[in-house]
This record gives sequence, structure tokens and C-alpha cells, in this order.
Amino acid sequence: MLNNIEKKYLTDLEVARLAIDIEERGYEFYTKASEKFSSDEKLRKFFDDMAQEEIIHKSKFEELYNKLLSEKKGDDSLYFDIEASIYLTLLYNTSVFPSKDAVDEVLEKINKFEDAVELAIRAEKDSIIFYDEIVKDAKFDSTKKVAITLLNEEIKHFIDLSNMVKVI
Repeated sequence: MLNNIEKKYLTDLEVARLAIDIEERGYEFYTKASEKFSSDEKLRKFFDDMAQEEIIHKSKFEELYNKLLSEKKGDDSLYFDIEASIYLTLLYNTSVFPSKDAVDEVLEKINKFEDAVELAIRAEKDSIIFYDEIVKDAKFDSTKKVAITLLNEEIKHFIDLSNMVKVI
């Protein structure tokens, strides 16, 4: 598998597409967590709010994706370097939120709210790392600006989730 990744360079357009998928995964996770913990109004609302934030993030990356696509920027000189491409691809494939297909299976194993929050904290940490790498390696200012905005949002999510652990 690594051989395939080594040959893959990520353009800003591809990174925007990956980020859209990450936000969709986050939405799916938080929506399902809300359903699972629906008997507790406070927890349900918390997860619903987190899901809505993921939709907002997705929208920002969709705007960026469409802008980059319309500008058709992306010749070879604008590609990420190979090390950044490998790292982002591996991070995306192995971290962040579970895939849409795996969310139910992952949440099925979680019986306590604390466990759901811990999983969300790990996913948000991975998102922070992912967006931080985009900020470092983005070739377009528009990508960097959106990534910085979302990085700050993910940090806020991380803090909110960490505070939830203290309350439990």
C-alpha cells in the first residue's frame, strides 16, 4: 500500500476533497452519537451542535473546492511535496473520524457517554494535526486561510470536548 501512496501527490484540490470527507465523517459520527444518547437532552444537544458545526466546515471546504476547480490551478509545480502527500494520505486513511460505513460498528461498542467523548477527542486531535499540515504545506492562500479557520474551529471542538470530560 505504501508504494501506491508514495506515488500520490496531493493538490490543494485533492486536500479540499479529503477535508470535505472528514467533515462528512464527523457529521455522521456526531449525528449517530446524538441518536445513541438521545435519552439525555444535554448530551443529545451537545452532539447535535457538534454535527451542525461539521456541516458548516464542510460548506467552507466545498466553497474552496469549487473556487479552486473554477480557477483550474494545479499543474505539477503546485503539488504538495511527496513527504507531505504521504503523511496527509496516511493520516486521512488511518485517523480522524471513522468512515461512514464504520460509524455504527464503532458506536455499537460504546456504551458510556465518556467513551463517545474520548473517541471524539481523538478524532478532533487528528483533525487538528491534519489541518495544521494543510496550513504548513498549502500552495494557495485561499486553502491556507480556510485551513487556519477550520484549525481554530477544531481546537475549539477539542477544548469543548475536553471540558465535557471534566463535567462527567
